[in-house]
Amino acid sequence: MTALSQDRNTSQLAGTILSLGLAAATLIYSGSIVMRNATGYATKGQTALGLAGVGIANHRVDNSDGAAGDLSIDVAQGVFKVANSASTDAITIADIGKPCYAVDDQTVAKTNGLTAGVPTRSAAGIIVGVEASGVHVLFNEAILRAVLAGHRSFVPLRVATLVGSGVYRVLSPVAGKIVNIGSVIEGVLTTGDATLTAKIGGVAVTTGVITITQAGSAAGDKDFAQPTAANTVVVGDELSLTVGGTNATASVANTFFEIERA
Repeated sequence: MTALSQDRNTSQLAGTILSLGLAAATLIYSGSIVMRNATGYATKGQTALGLAGVGIANHRVDNSDGAAGDLSIDVAQGVFKVANSASTDAITIADIGKPCYAVDDQTVAKTNGLTAGVPTRSAAGIIVGVEASGVHVLFNEAILRAVLAGHRSFVPLRVATLVGSGVYRVLSPVAGKIVNIGSVIEGVLTTGDATLTAKIGGVAVTTGVITITQAGSAAGDKDFAQPTAANTVVVGDELSLTVGGTNATASVANTFFEIERA
């Protein structure tokens, strides 16, 4: 789906009404997804960071020429049916109970749009149902923030040297899927690149190799890998990183496994 260009008749199952100040230079259509920005003002659903889903607009408000808070909007909390995404971002019944992420002001997606280790979308609400015509989403900011607090776990692992073929291990404290692996180095590399190959119980994670490039390397360089398969873990699984490549300087890498809880 694409962003709205007119009001939308968005069906509601249940909910309550909030009154929020509108962000500056913002037009929100009736029936659209409403989010709260970092300064607390209402803005439309969109692909952006630093936002949180609040509800569905009860009416159209145009603050295109105004400052933040000049106008207010009534926003309904509760369960609403909004548009689903497609392809790998399509939400299915297997995702019920998980957060969904805003694509635009009427569409949600399964993932946070992780790109090069960095998310691109903010959470909109909690998935409570899926049908062919759309996704039933619970919009309630307090519940959403509580769910997000426990939705993902970060497991740190310090790699003492990026020289040789050492293996560094840690145990998973949660069950779920590894969705991101990241590293930051503490010094330069020489001679060649270094690699870190992620494994679960000795089995390689698909697309789970971080490549740390030697050319132009410096302390603070960040690199990421986004696993696509063979990335499911249970509590107590061994997570490991195997050093590879031709780097010749014993630089340290501080790494993490980002696990989406089951």
